[in-house]
Amino acid sequence: MKTRGKSDNSNAGSDSKSRDINEEVKTKTKCVTPKKSNPLGMTEHEMLLALDETGGRLRKRKFAQSYHVDMKQCPVSGCDSRGHLMGRFERHFTLAACPIYHNLTPERCRANHEANERLRKDQAEDAGRDQVIVHHNTRNQTEVEATPSQAKYRKRVQRSREQHSSSEHRKSDPEHQAEHGVKEPLLNHVASEYDLNLFRQAQALASEGLEHELERLHESGLLSQDGSNPDRRIKVIEIGRYEMDTWYSSPYPEEYVQLPKLYICEFCLKYMKSSTILRRHMAKCVWRHPPGDEIYRKGTISVFEVDGKKNKIYSQNLCLLAKLFLDHKTLYYDVEPFLFYVMTEADLTGCHMVGYFSKEKNSFLNYNVSCILTMPQHMRKGYGKMMIDFSYLLSRKEGKTGSPERPLSDLGLLSYRSYWTDIIISYLSKLDAAADLVIRDISQETAVHPADIVSTLQALQMLKYWKGKHIILKKQDIIEDWLRKQTKKPAEFSSRAIDSKCLKWSPTRQKE
Repeated sequence: MKTRGKSDNSNAGSDSKSRDINEEVKTKTKCVTPKKSNPLGMTEHEMLLALDETGGRLRKRKFAQSYHVDMKQCPVSGCDSRGHLMGRFERHFTLAACPIYHNLTPERCRANHEANERLRKDQAEDAGRDQVIVHHNTRNQTEVEATPSQAKYRKRVQRSREQHSSSEHRKSDPEHQAEHGVKEPLLNHVASEYDLNLFRQAQALASEGLEHELERLHESGLLSQDGSNPDRRIKVIEIGRYEMDTWYSSPYPEEYVQLPKLYICEFCLKYMKSSTILRRHMAKCVWRHPPGDEIYRKGTISVFEVDGKKNKIYSQNLCLLAKLFLDHKTLYYDVEPFLFYVMTEADLTGCHMVGYFSKEKNSFLNYNVSCILTMPQHMRKGYGKMMIDFSYLLSRKEGKTGSPERPLSDLGLLSYRSYWTDIIISYLSKLDAAADLVIRDISQETAVHPADIVSTLQALQMLKYWKGKHIILKKQDIIEDWLRKQTKKPAEFSSRAIDSKCLKWSPTRQKE
């Protein structure tokens, strides 16, 4: 569901701002032709400038896009795909797993793997011996003594770090960079031998996971044979415990658009390239609900008011996510003039977003919704009507009549038409038969704009023009049919209704 209008969809102002941002990014990120050989065989378009502060000066460094891979051949020039950084595989096909890129040889990687296996075996034997030693702890004991293997391990780490010196690195690294260009910088003297070995093990595990992920995407058809994304748009996203296909493209940064699958944190909406990065992020992410103020809560349903000016990054990420499921949405970065109302459903792990709608802080035409979206995994559960009803509840609190921005999409029109029908027939069913029926009265009580009421009555064929006047026909058969359908609705739909008593919000809070 969505609505479109001058501020949150196809308008000239937001388009021009988006073009300005794109032009500014293009001017800052220029493609250059490397003067030396190009060992990775990259095109000019794939060589980017990275600025790195070194001694108070800016230095140009080449950056290789490791996600663009050939599923059969390593991208490093001169590499025959033999060996693997992990040390236990015969071949590799990614930059991350290439021994040559990491300034190693296949034989050295294999030897490192065997040494690590021996070390793990020795550690397991030491742990078994430590279990035999029984420590009698008393109430007066304030410190727990280290086991012999732990003390031995600590001494080895301290000795390794004391012997470390970075003076040789400062001399050898510039020479290495000048000779090999895009290869990994020399790391031998950056840290101690112990710390470097830990880093190498983490690199190897990450490269193995990356290749497994690329193979899985290739088998599922999300990657072409050369490892690229043929449609140049994100096809699949993983958010929370859901994996879903996207409907449209979204202007994420270039390095993310080329990925076939995007990983998104369901709480802060930060987007990431791999499941490993997402898993590490979730271990550190402290968010368990949207930012802003919780202005409504009933049961497990909550609504958070997010100010686009105060929470700019979150609001932009929300718009980028929404564009994956909305066709004509054009607002992504100019979020400061808008308020975002995020509806969530809570469980033991946090408040999970089910949908949102946005509105202008100061709308000249009293639009109460600029854009509205129910997440695909929560569609057909009644959340869309809940958000529409909530938007009109805010309008009633403001003492105004509201309407969504035009033009409405097909799905948006169906959703709003269904809501307006429910509101009008519910009003008519409670009206005394002898009472006068005035559209203005319906509008004031429901906060629905009179034009929307008229169009709905016309769609129901309950508005006629007779003798120079518009007459509202109270058709009893339509009202009885609607009442009969309400009684047959599932209990979960009936319970999903907005309760005005649970709203803790004042219109004055919108004023800046």
